[in-house]
Amino acid sequence: MTPTIHPEQLISVASQLFQKVANNAKAQKLSLYDGEKAPGIEVREYMKRLVRYTGCDVDTIIIAIIYIDRICINAGIAITGNNVHRLLLAGFVVAIKWRQDRVHGNGHYATVGGVTRQELNRLERTALNDLKWETHVEKSIFEKYEKRLVSNC
Repeated sequence: MTPTIHPEQLISVASQLFQKVANNAKAQKLSLYDGEKAPGIEVREYMKRLVRYTGCDVDTIIIAIIYIDRICINAGIAITGNNVHRLLLAGFVVAIKWRQDRVHGNGHYATVGGVTRQELNRLERTALNDLKWETHVEKSIFEKYEKRLVSNC
């Protein structure tokens, strides 16, 4: 898997898509990803923070986006302003741990994501259950997402 896009471009495109979906979401059943209110940080800035302090690469970002799609489908939830940040954090952490050789402890990821370690542990566990522990991403699926994201740059 070869990155064909700069991380900043990918963050820009993905955060716009996530923000647009979250802004247009209708009320739904609450999920374990929902916070009481939306955090005071824009989706783009939150994604930039996740990338900067976790050291993840473009491929890992794309895999995290794929995971978020799978989580939403499997759990029957929509992305909203109250859950987009926690979905991103859970997707990033699972993708980082699956994809990268060097990973930090959950205390680090919790600090970066603005949650407690206990909440991050719960989010990670919930994400893996919602993914049905299927973390492998087929090359064709990865390339499909990559192509769609690159075409929006």
